[in-house]
Amino acid sequence: MANNRNKAIRGEEVVLSIQYFGTDGLEIDPDSTPEIKITDVDGNIVIASTSDDVEREDVGLYTYTYDIGSNVDKGLWTDTWTGSVGDVQVINEFKFLVVDEASATAGTITLGDDVDFDFSDEELEGVNTLLKYLKCRVRSEGQKPIRDEFGAFVTDGYGELVMEDCPVFTDEILVCFLCQALSEFNMVPFFTSFLFSDSVIKTLFSSAVVEGAYVIALASQSLVEKGRDFTISDGGISYQPPQLGDFLQSHYGTWLTAYRERLKFIKNSIRPGPRGFGTYTNIASGAPAFTRLRHLRQRRIV
Repeated sequence: MANNRNKAIRGEEVVLSIQYFGTDGLEIDPDSTPEIKITDVDGNIVIASTSDDVEREDVGLYTYTYDIGSNVDKGLWTDTWTGSVGDVQVINEFKFLVVDEASATAGTITLGDDVDFDFSDEELEGVNTLLKYLKCRVRSEGQKPIRDEFGAFVTDGYGELVMEDCPVFTDEILVCFLCQALSEFNMVPFFTSFLFSDSVIKTLFSSAVVEGAYVIALASQSLVEKGRDFTISDGGISYQPPQLGDFLQSHYGTWLTAYRERLKFIKNSIRPGPRGFGTYTNIASGAPAFTRLRHLRQRRIV
């Protein structure tokens, strides 16, 4: 298994490469196959300068596969490439990190890595149901004519424009809106822990969850449309497209207030019952028998 410079595992192979460019900035082949020299962390020469096994992958791109020993020292090794471009000798020095397998697998997650959804089959069924409702709500699906490499519209054999899908929101973005809406549904007091796999989420509470995702979509798109609001002027004639950013923002604010109020009523209607008898529960404070018993224990006359 070949590794790159950032992760050269001991006992495996690492692919070292170099790309040559000309004075015009374009890729160019050197006058001959370049030579490579490899030194370890202590500066000891492991591979003397040689062009053997150096392979040309593309224009100006050369690679060398080095088999790292299992007992070599870990650390930064050096590979030095020597070649000539236009009778000018070019020497380049690079580094590659030799590590063991445990160090290579640790800390593989970096900031900004894409995160995949991990839904079960039952959750996917609920997500797809709500996703269909949300697509109908936001009318995200659309089409636009296809242009060729010269900017002209592409037509079929009958002269009709060839169209391609052009949705406002991708499925992944809409699912993110649904996840945020479900999180807010669970977060508003009283706290709950509903999942997309719960049947009530895609049936009884589907309108509330879809409405929450719809409000989030309006807020997201209003920022994009606000940046597109401009006036076109040509030859003294001005045209101002509809101010969709302001419209979406006002629409979002109106829906947000009504949505939050309705969500509070919904969650208040499914609040959990008291879990025990106490002074501050409706059962204890309202039942005369419990009130009398409390006073008797205190040896008081009711």
